[in-house]
Amino acid sequence: MVLQSKVIHTDDTSIKMLQPGRGITKTCKFWPYLGDWLHPYAAYDFTTSRERDGPLKFLEGFTGYLQADAYSGYDCIYAGEKVLEVACWVHARRYWHQAQDNDPVRANTALGFIARLSQIETRLREAYPEKNLQGERDFAAVARGRREHALPILSEFKAWLDRENLDRRILPKSPIRAAFTYTLNQWESLCRYTEAGYLSYDNNLAERAVKIPAIGRKNFLFVGSENGGRGAAVMYSLVSSAKANGVEPFAWLRDLFTQLPYHREGKAFAQAAAGIPVTSTELDDLLPDRWLQAHPTHVWKIDELRREERKRYE
Repeated sequence: MVLQSKVIHTDDTSIKMLQPGRGITKTCKFWPYLGDWLHPYAAYDFTTSRERDGPLKFLEGFTGYLQADAYSGYDCIYAGEKVLEVACWVHARRYWHQAQDNDPVRANTALGFIARLSQIETRLREAYPEKNLQGERDFAAVARGRREHALPILSEFKAWLDRENLDRRILPKSPIRAAFTYTLNQWESLCRYTEAGYLSYDNNLAERAVKIPAIGRKNFLFVGSENGGRGAAVMYSLVSSAKANGVEPFAWLRDLFTQLPYHREGKAFAQAAAGIPVTSTELDDLLPDRWLQAHPTHVWKIDELRREERKRYE
C-alpha cells in the first residue's frame, strides 16, 4: 500500500546484529517508509548493510516523489526520473548552523533566508490545517501559497548563493564551504516541495519514525539474528501504522492476529508466499484506518490527550 503513494518519506537508523558463535556484532539498518494521506501506513525494512540495494529493492516499481536525506545510495533510484527527489530544508539548515563560528555573516544570512521559508510554512499550516490524522489538507491552496510567497525568497536566496559562492576566500575544507556545497548541490530537490501542496518542506516525518527503533536500541542493544531484525521491522510497521491512524494498537493487533489465520488459504497469502506484489483486496478491511471505521470505540485516547497537550504548548 505504501508504494502506491504519491510521495514517500524515508530515513534510516543503525542497529547492531549479533553474529552467533563469533562473539561480535554487525551494524545493520532499519529503514522506515511512510505513505501519503491516501495510504497512511508505515513500512519498516531491515537490511544487513546501508548499501543502495536495500532501498532499491524496496522501492522497485514506485513512481512519485521520495523525500529523504542526501544519501548517495538513492541516486540510482532517481536516475530513471520516475522517482523525483525532495530534499529536506532542516538538513540544509544544519550545515549553515554548524558554520556560524566559521563565517557568522554568511551563515546567519543563509539562516535568515531559511527562517523566512519556515515562517511561510507555519502560516500555511495555520491557514490550511490538516483535516485528519492522515495529513489531508487543502493542497491546492498550499501550493498557491508557496508559489506566491516562497518562490520569490528562493529566487533571492539562489542569487545570493551564486554570488557569494565565487568568493575565493572561502577555504575548501571549511564548514561554510560545506554549507554552500550541500545547498547548491541539492538546490533543485530543495525547491521541489513547491511543486505540490502535499509535499513537505522538511523530512521530519521520517526522522520521527527512526526514533522508534533508536529508542528501542538503547534498551535491547542489538537484534539476535537477521530473522530477528526482520521480525522487529514487521512489528514496528504494524504499531507505527496503528499510531499514525489513531488506532489503539493492542485492540487492533489482537483482532488482526485473530482474523489472519482465516485468510491463509486466500489469494493475498498466496501472492505473498510467491514473492510477488499483493494485489488482492481481501485483507484491506484489516488495515488500521478501515478497521477503526468498523470499531470506532477503539480510538487511541491516550494519543488524543497527548496531541491536545502539545497544542497547548505550541
